[in-house]
Amino acid sequence: MSEDRQDKEKEVGELIARAWRLVDLAEDRVRDESLDENERIRWAGVLATVIGTLNKLMWKAGVGRLDKKSLAKLLEKIPKKYRDAVLGVDKGRKRVVMDER
Repeated sequence: MSEDRQDKEKEVGELIARAWRLVDLAEDRVRDESLDENERIRWAGVLATVIGTLNKLMWKAGVGRLDKKSLAKLLEKIPKKYRDAVLGVDKGRKRVVMDER
């Protein structure tokens, strides 16, 4: 394996490790009772974004994408009351972010 390829794999591996740490941080913040509702919704959005990024990084690293069961397990970290806002489910349409109304 070329040195350049090894460096890239090491970088992707480090990014995956960082993404997992960010998943843990965002999950802790979403469950933090001292934060107001809007902050917790924002952290839930961060959590959803990081999960998507982690999925892409794993694919890029050659590990393969998360299977549906694993992805569903990760998305369960987002409390149900925030899922619709974060995942953008609205009358059958999906949005990436919640509209501020």
